[in-house]
This record gives sequence, C-alpha cells and structure tokens, in this order.
Amino acid sequence: MKACKVILLIVSFTFVTALLRAQNQDQPQKTPAEMASEQADRLQRDLNLKDHQLFFVDSVLQFNFVGLSKEVEQMRAAGMQTMESYRAVQTKWAMKTEEAFEKILDSEQFIRYLKVSGRYRDYKKRKGIK
Repeated sequence: MKACKVILLIVSFTFVTALLRAQNQDQPQKTPAEMASEQADRLQRDLNLKDHQLFFVDSVLQFNFVGLSKEVEQMRAAGMQTMESYRAVQTKWAMKTEEAFEKILDSEQFIRYLKVSGRYRDYKKRKGIK
C-alpha cells in the first residue's frame, strides 16, 4: 500500500513539474490526457474498479488533468513564480477529483483511494472523523 501511495504522489508531482519544465527535451512530454489514462489504469488495479467505475474515473481524471494543465499554463504565462500558487491550484483540482471520486467509488474503495493518495488524514480532519 505504501508503494501505491508513493506512486500516486510521484505521478502528481511529476505532472506539475513536467508542466513547469522547458519543452526542449529529447523525449516528447506526455499529454495531460495520457497521464490521466495511466493514472486511471493504476487506480483500476489498486482499487479493483468495475468497468463503469473505470469509465467515470477516467473521465474525471481526463477533465481535471486538462483543467489543471490549462490553469498552470495560464499562471506561467502571467509570470507566476511562487510554488505556493502552483500548490494551491494543484490542491484545488485534487479536491475536485476527490469530490467526484466520492460519488463514483464505494466507501471501501474511496477510503483506499484516500489512503493511497495520501489524503486520508486531511479528509478525516475536514469531516471531523476520529
């Protein structure tokens, strides 16, 4: 389970840093849609998603990754330099994803998703769960 948590954190961090890096690398950058699809596949394995759940999870991730990407690009074009600003945007989109997943996943899958993504403590704190 720790490995899954680390993988999801790395994917999230990689996504944001990939958007911030220069585009002149030998390997082509993955698009937000490609990264969303890969994350949906990982979640299917980690959470044992049913086909209809995978469809919805993939749709949410596609929409949110593209939205995050556009917002980060707008910030970069506007000359935003602080990592705090980028973290706030990333947190906003992560919350949107979490809210959507809570409706798609059953309670056991959702708790597992929160634990794997490292957001379980924050969720418990927000909801007042001990």
